[in-house]
Amino acid sequence: MAANGNFYITTAIPYVNAQPHVGHALELVQADAAARHRRLRGQPVRFLTGTDDHALKNVTAARAAGLAVREFVDVNAARFRGLREPLGLSFDDFIRTSADARHRVGVERLWRQCADRGDFYRRRYEGLYCTGCEQFYVSEELDEGCALSIVWRWNW
Repeated sequence: MAANGNFYITTAIPYVNAQPHVGHALELVQADAAARHRRLRGQPVRFLTGTDDHALKNVTAARAAGLAVREFVDVNAARFRGLREPLGLSFDDFIRTSADARHRVGVERLWRQCADRGDFYRRRYEGLYCTGCEQFYVSEELDEGCALSIVWRWNW
């Protein structure tokens, strides 16, 4: 809740590497219930949801489907947005990270602020990367039998 008494609620913004499933619906309905509860109590509410169109797993899924990445994410993002009616959702806004200009402006502002503070630096990094987890691991963190198929190398 903001200091001014307004209530802001958002969901995770799922990758659109597949169509929505019951877990996505659960999160949306739970967030919607919280937003409606606050509204019924007379509190100003802003309920935001959307999709994250930028991920290696989106690219991988698009290639597996034989589609261009943009076409693939557009189709799946529409499926997520389309949950509004059948689930009776009351979100105020739906933002897509690749298609909504407001997202780009915000990201660019954050990027500039980080750059101005010197938060970015160049270095070489090499590690074991799990696309499904979207995370780097060190060998000690891996369980027996866990096979990572990608070694990702970053050169900055």
